[in-house]
Amino acid sequence: MNSDCNILIPDGSSTWAMSVVNCLSHINNYKLFILSDKQRTATKFSRYTSYYRYYKRTTDEAWIQILNTEIEANKISVIVPIAEEEIRFFIKYADKISTSAKLIPLPKANSFETAIDKLKLSEFLKQQQLPHPKSGFFDSTQSSFEEQLQAFELPILVKPLHDKGGDGILKFASEKKFKRYLRHKTLFVQEYISGYDIDCSVLCLNGEVLTYTIQKGNLLGHSPYAPQLGLEFLQNEAVINVVKQLMAKLNWSGIAHIDLRYDQQANNYKVIEINARFWGSVEASKVAGTNFPQLVIEMALGKSVSYQPYAHIKYLRFKGFLKSVKRQPSLLMNINFILNFTEAKSVLKDPLPTMYKFREWLGRASYFKAFNIILMSQELFNIGFV
Repeated sequence: MNSDCNILIPDGSSTWAMSVVNCLSHINNYKLFILSDKQRTATKFSRYTSYYRYYKRTTDEAWIQILNTEIEANKISVIVPIAEEEIRFFIKYADKISTSAKLIPLPKANSFETAIDKLKLSEFLKQQQLPHPKSGFFDSTQSSFEEQLQAFELPILVKPLHDKGGDGILKFASEKKFKRYLRHKTLFVQEYISGYDIDCSVLCLNGEVLTYTIQKGNLLGHSPYAPQLGLEFLQNEAVINVVKQLMAKLNWSGIAHIDLRYDQQANNYKVIEINARFWGSVEASKVAGTNFPQLVIEMALGKSVSYQPYAHIKYLRFKGFLKSVKRQPSLLMNINFILNFTEAKSVLKDPLPTMYKFREWLGRASYFKAFNIILMSQELFNIGFV
């Protein structure tokens, strides 16, 4: 019988934490310990969370002390930071974290900072002669602005540097409208590529891609630039060849999710962005056959990881499932698809996190008093009063 393996997720309030929890939920000897800088998050109400503790984040030194105390007290085996902010923290302070716990493989600081900075990544891709869209910072107060603009063909995309999920991306086909929008601003601009988006998720060690999945969206989210609600997993040699070159040049270790776009004019795949963190469709990859959170934990524990074949399935995120049912109610009759190729199964097995997210989305109106009672009951159960 395997002994318990205590997994610490230090940023339980991150957008992608619940997806990682779902990926680890079926592994019997894993116990999930969650820390959060918010008193209530979806992960708090998950049936798979063995331990949840809220801390107000202050200084880095104070957080290191809290982490080390929790690691020692709970006999943590592996630490799994989820989002980029927390991953950056552990890259910076890895030598100050208790050695009684293993840390999942992470990239070097310079590679990480290159990956998450849009301009640095664009310059790196140009230097390494890897396919990428033309990009740059535009400042309307600079005399070189007009000359810079002439080097770009319309349409162009304006991308915020720190938003996620495609939020804030604007497309301009008119030079006049772009100039009006740019006035007194400094913006990151990228050429628009006619084609389609395709993504590649990877687990690497010292620049070598150990395993991966490739997925192409087939159901739009709330905007053309938001994460797709439906995915199709496939093989594409041209995509993985570009990604392998990119990861080798960065000497990457750990997980990453690379956004690419097929350029129908150039007939190649261009690197758009690197998400140096876990991603929203990580649970879909698990269903296809590659459980990235489990594999990266096994690497931290000293186990070797090799390529994991994955099925060429179609998969719906939960919002995609609801959207598809609205369009095609007969989908509700396809029980096999619902339970095996959508997030509905995870929601049915562990409904409170989704209910909590829904409650947060709708706000704290009085007609949610009943749900507050459910949450309170769950809390009392978790601490042993019920």
